[in-house]
Amino acid sequence: MPRTPLGRLLWVPIVLGAVLGGQPVTALAAGPYSVNIDVHAHQSIEFDPNFFFDGAPCFATTGDLTEVFNGEAHALAAAVDTQGNFLPPMHVQTNVEESVLFDPSDPALPTYSGHAAVHVTNFEDSPNAGFTNTVNLRGADGSHVLFHEDVHILVKASGIAFVVDHKHARC
Repeated sequence: MPRTPLGRLLWVPIVLGAVLGGQPVTALAAGPYSVNIDVHAHQSIEFDPNFFFDGAPCFATTGDLTEVFNGEAHALAAAVDTQGNFLPPMHVQTNVEESVLFDPSDPALPTYSGHAAVHVTNFEDSPNAGFTNTVNLRGADGSHVLFHEDVHILVKASGIAFVVDHKHARC
């Protein structure tokens, strides 16, 4: 699994497809979507040891990341292939809100705790995808880090991908 916030979040729809591929689905009588899946998580815990947190210019380091999150994902697709991937036309949307605890490996950095919100989407019948991620952390030493990232992806019919990744952190 990718070890950056961007990589992890873009991985969500892929993992969602793989995990849900074997789950029962609802057939829609009218329309192009024979797959309709909703997933909800409440107070789920994820622990990522040696997670690389890129909050430059504030810090960029590895450490242990603990997330307690509430999330929901919704997917509409024409079908699911044998590898668990959604087949177009499709629409996938994920929203996650979480409490975050980051304990850096670098002893010079404080432990950070706070809140994060993530929204991932790809648009129906479109090669467009994107996500927004906002992380607001407070260090045990009173420091503050606000990290925000917007990513927009367009894949043209020629196969050429255009990616705009705008991120910034404020210390």
